[in-house]
Amino acid sequence: MSRSNFAVIVLAALALTGVTDLARAQPPGSGAGAANPNLEGFTVAGKGAAGARPNRLEIDLEVSAASEMTADVIVKYRDAKKRIQEAFTALKLGNVTVEERALAVDQKGQAFNPYMMDMPAARRGKVEVQLTRKLVIHCANIREMDEEALLQLVARLLDVAQDAGAKVGGSTEFNPYAYRYGSQNHGLVRFILDDFDALQEKAYQAAIDDSRARAGRLAKLSGVELGPVAGVREVLVPGEKPQQAPSMSFYGSPATEEDEMPRKRIESARFQEIPIRVELQVRFAAASPKAQGRDGGR
Repeated sequence: MSRSNFAVIVLAALALTGVTDLARAQPPGSGAGAANPNLEGFTVAGKGAAGARPNRLEIDLEVSAASEMTADVIVKYRDAKKRIQEAFTALKLGNVTVEERALAVDQKGQAFNPYMMDMPAARRGKVEVQLTRKLVIHCANIREMDEEALLQLVARLLDVAQDAGAKVGGSTEFNPYAYRYGSQNHGLVRFILDDFDALQEKAYQAAIDDSRARAGRLAKLSGVELGPVAGVREVLVPGEKPQQAPSMSFYGSPATEEDEMPRKRIESARFQEIPIRVELQVRFAAASPKAQGRDGGR
């Protein structure tokens, strides 16, 4: 490489270094795009809450029948389900209903547990078919009940279910291949709050008021006027369950969940006031600085 070519390369490198240093030294907001330095305004979090007691309760039941003869198991299953439905009908309670969920057809018997080093018994004869259906007992209009009356009602429902042959609480069979995490145990009874539209509006209004107070404090300390709302994002919404990691089996295939359509409601394992919480992220625009700050207070 000649000396002239080397000198040209050195000069070019120095020129690029000078341009970079100049760009770094340029203060933010001094470019052409800095016409409005308060474009972003103030972004704050607002929280609000309101509460009410549950308006109904749910109890999970399970009805099942098994037999080596398919026709026989169908008859047994129908009789068992009919016996449970007639038992609750005999209560003559207008606020109590029985909901049927999906039917499962399986083989009766305990699943093989590979961790206990036990071997399944050799199969002899026919497979014993088992029919299983989940039932849900709904009891409405419980909000104004006192605890003693509610306890008597729950005890009556549980006794009727067990006397009719239902399994209270649903299936408890151990499945060694299903690896589930994030699940919650709500006990025998779930207390539901699903008529909370008015309370939800109160919680939203409280969250907006809280965010406006927070933004107003920041605007006052910054010496600017608080502008209108420029954007809102919901962070926590009542009645929507948080996203959980999917349930997977050990072999990578998705494990089946309960066959229930998602519904907007709030559940609790206790009969008490359920808080409805709302959290919003609100962005307020910022107005120009106060006039007394520009003209020295005149």
